Amino acid sequence: MSSIPSRILSAKRVLDNQVRALIPDFPFDYGQYLADKGPAPLGRIQPQHHGQQVLVVGAGVAGLVAAYEAMRMGLHPVLVEASGRIGGRLYSTAVNDSVPFERGAMRFPLSGQALMHYFSKVRMRDNTEDFPNPGSAAAVSTVVDYADEKYYYEVGNDNFPRPPAFENIEIKFFDEFLEQAPIHFKEMEQAMSAGTIDQAKIKLLWNAILREGWDNLSFHAAMVEQARWPADEINLFGQIGFGTGGWNTDFPNCFLEVLRVLYTGLDINHLLMRDGADQLPLRLWQQPAAAFGDDSVFWPQNMTVEELASAFPGNPLRQEVRQIKRLAADEGGGFEVLCHDLQSGRDQRLRYASVVYTPHVRILDKFRYMNGVEGLEASRSLLTQQQWEAVMYTHYMQSAKVFAATREPFWTQRGQDGKQLMSITLSDRLTRGTYLVDYSRNPGAYKGSGIFLSYTWNDDSLKFLGDRQDGLPQHGQLCTALLDQVYPGLDLASHFPATDPFVEINWENEPFYLGAFKMNLPGQYEYQRLLFSQFKEGSDGSAVDGFILAGDDVSWTGGWAEGAVTTALNAVDKLATRYNNGFSPEGGPIAQWDPLKPAALADLQIKR
Repeated sequence: MSSIPSRILSAKRVLDNQVRALIPDFPFDYGQYLADKGPAPLGRIQPQHHGQQVLVVGAGVAGLVAAYEAMRMGLHPVLVEASGRIGGRLYSTAVNDSVPFERGAMRFPLSGQALMHYFSKVRMRDNTEDFPNPGSAAAVSTVVDYADEKYYYEVGNDNFPRPPAFENIEIKFFDEFLEQAPIHFKEMEQAMSAGTIDQAKIKLLWNAILREGWDNLSFHAAMVEQARWPADEINLFGQIGFGTGGWNTDFPNCFLEVLRVLYTGLDINHLLMRDGADQLPLRLWQQPAAAFGDDSVFWPQNMTVEELASAFPGNPLRQEVRQIKRLAADEGGGFEVLCHDLQSGRDQRLRYASVVYTPHVRILDKFRYMNGVEGLEASRSLLTQQQWEAVMYTHYMQSAKVFAATREPFWTQRGQDGKQLMSITLSDRLTRGTYLVDYSRNPGAYKGSGIFLSYTWNDDSLKFLGDRQDGLPQHGQLCTALLDQVYPGLDLASHFPATDPFVEINWENEPFYLGAFKMNLPGQYEYQRLLFSQFKEGSDGSAVDGFILAGDDVSWTGGWAEGAVTTALNAVDKLATRYNNGFSPEGGPIAQWDPLKPAALADLQIKR
């Protein structure tokens, strides 16, 4: 999402009630499922399939969770990646050999219990701190720069109270608008809270929203047509969100996308991983299951996903999968995969019995056209026509970050007016979201401090693309100029290192990606249902199809690592079913599919 808000008035309630991210479309409790499994593999496969190679495409968190759990069941995951690195959009790099620049995901909600399970498994939960979202206690202080006015406040400090207008608009949104029928926010939240989880209630409430046709509303349309807010309140809300973070870059997206995040508590109570976010997939890649106290079958105790991937003929981390062809029974079945080696330039066609595909799904569609009509026909049977339509209409969000290392966390000092020298900052101008991070007390490898000078989303991030090569200041300099105007006398540049302080990323411009993440537009519920359900319903008319989509593209919560992890678990459940004579693991997502599956709009008698 865009600048993530911190719901000041309800964040503690969500934390105390242990709200779980039970996505209302399919409210399977992945966190409880993993806890119930303990150290045991997630499924049991028939012994004759031990060592069976499975191609896993993509080395992000979805690919690594899928490969790690497949290895523990006794399969042979062969993981390939094009970019040359492990992590996907969990991507941490050191600036000035000290402070990490989190290029991708950087804040992780506690309600995402499946993701937290893996952070705990690889021992990253022991080195975390609350992420300093604007308006949160971890931020200490927040400045909102809006309509040429500046507002400074600190949570819990009566000397610098939160502006009443900000608090009032949060109350109006949560306690008035979101409590109306059919949303019933607190009732849904209770049904997702530990001790009162009610999956049937979640489905009942959510299907009522679908039945009322809310899939056809954008976020902005919902505020105009349903909340009936005036333009000035919508504009203020778009900048400060639920009292803090702006949401106006999300206004074109479907309102259901917003509701999913709010219901599940994904928008608040975030952790910062001081070891660097990409350590999660890296540790799953490099370390054996025994190192995490996990059981596994067939493989030696010291086996790793990295070692198994070395079976690939070439560098597995420089392979671009350009075509996947389903083979007929008389061709031996399985899949023929065209891999392009980005180091040697060589193409090779390899066969695998199963493929788990985790990258942006529209890449899969784009490569269908590389070999003309022959290539298009070869890939046609990989998905149904309806599933291909869903792939082709997947909508992606952009994202850009501009970062600078600092000599010290100077913002902890206070001026003569008692205010911090600098704050987490939300602006309606160039920078949009500005975040301050301090690793100086980190016991791990990363040290130092830095500033996300700008963190912005959707088409707003495009302003950092298309620059001329000569005669234009760096984006870091442009952001610094604005922040110096917000904080007179600060002289922000004096706090930067003497050389090369700036680094940035724009996911619209990254090789092998199509932007930052998927985000559905109004009217795209059915497309999303088809993509998510593919793991269960298959693409070849059988319940044990060997081609499986995973990753946050096919999840109901694009942009959240929780969705990447849970869809990887779906893929693992499908592999366990495929290699156990069609019998699904007890208690898994396939076993609970029928009562929880996403509703087809055609079955709900939608009101128009």
